[in-house]
Amino acid sequence: MLRKAAETIRKYHMADKNESLLCCLSGGADSVALLLCLIELGFQVKACHIDHQLRGEESLRDERFCVDLCRRLGVPIDVHRIDVHAYCAEHGVSVEEGARDMRYGIFAASGCDRIATAHTLSDCIETAVFNLARGTGLTGLASIPPVRGNVIRPLIECSRAEIEAFLNERGQTWVTDSTNLTDDYTRNRIRHGIVPKLKELNPSLEKTIAGTFENLREDNALIRRLSDELFESARTEDGLSAAKLSAADRALSGRAVRRLFDENGIECSRETALRVLELCETGGRISIARDRYAEVKNGLLAIAYGRKMTPDTELIAEIGTENEFLEKKILFTLEKNHIVQKKLTNFCADYDKIKGVIVIRNKRNGDRIKLAGRNFTSEVKKLLQAKFSPDERRKAVILCDSEGVIFVEGFGFAQRVAADKSAKTVLLCKIS
Repeated sequence: MLRKAAETIRKYHMADKNESLLCCLSGGADSVALLLCLIELGFQVKACHIDHQLRGEESLRDERFCVDLCRRLGVPIDVHRIDVHAYCAEHGVSVEEGARDMRYGIFAASGCDRIATAHTLSDCIETAVFNLARGTGLTGLASIPPVRGNVIRPLIECSRAEIEAFLNERGQTWVTDSTNLTDDYTRNRIRHGIVPKLKELNPSLEKTIAGTFENLREDNALIRRLSDELFESARTEDGLSAAKLSAADRALSGRAVRRLFDENGIECSRETALRVLELCETGGRISIARDRYAEVKNGLLAIAYGRKMTPDTELIAEIGTENEFLEKKILFTLEKNHIVQKKLTNFCADYDKIKGVIVIRNKRNGDRIKLAGRNFTSEVKKLLQAKFSPDERRKAVILCDSEGVIFVEGFGFAQRVAADKSAKTVLLCKIS
């Protein structure tokens, strides 16, 4: 196992002997083997143990074990206690995700050149099965990468059986996390149920799948490099060339789209990437996240950020003068004894039927209106969707009185204020 770990470090250029390494030490077999391995290979090592405070006395046992082990080996160790439940409650994440976030935050602040974690080939198999069951691409099938930034995984090509044999040869004990023995977690069910079945099909599962992972990583690296070249060639100051993305192989253009999303802090599923690539051919705009859109304009694909209007943008309408609202000019005029033409009925109101002042604003959730000439009530949201682009919807003029919406731009006034032949004072609205 020691030779295999040394070859993995060399093959993936994980670390030099003059660099300081932080060994993430839980006390389990994998992390203990990692610590001994790094010491025997002559690296400068410091250990870090994190108590997640999730297993009571067992967690304290693990901490004592790690501290005693490092004292015996002459390795400096930092011990941290973290409140995972409080973090998860504050950030709205799962215990597993919260614990990982907190761990890597501590690791990053260690001051060491490299962070060595004890992920093994067995972990890779379990992760690949998990990713496959959820749906994934080449990156997910390639499983845990040997190197990610300054995080290295020297045992990534060693099986759990090899690790335990390595420790037994040295008479080194380890501690066992009791949660790993139950099937309460998906990964444990994969470890205890699915992987043994795979080994029945192929007793040499670890050996053969290690080669598969290496092939997948090499293919993935090549495709990533080609997609990065496409991304850079399509990049302009204002977005990505939609024509170049459309002309490229989808394996590359899809990754280029996902990179664009990633640079804007947006998750991108395969389905979303396909929708965006279709957009590159048709043009237009689609919603991809809250208040964010993928937009193809003037031949360029870009992320557009919608402007969220607030109640502060409301204003009370002034009659007889232009009202400026959301880059539009709205003119209200009053006419006595105005002859209402039937085809213009929807755009005239009986001023005497309006309750209180007229307020100009944009759409609000729950807005509804019964338009003149219609025998049913419509959702303003659906009316605007049928007539305006997403950006125009946010700027569409809505008029209200004290009883609710009385006017929607593009559709006209509500039935309850509509002008007819009996109207003595007619309100005319002109938007430019």
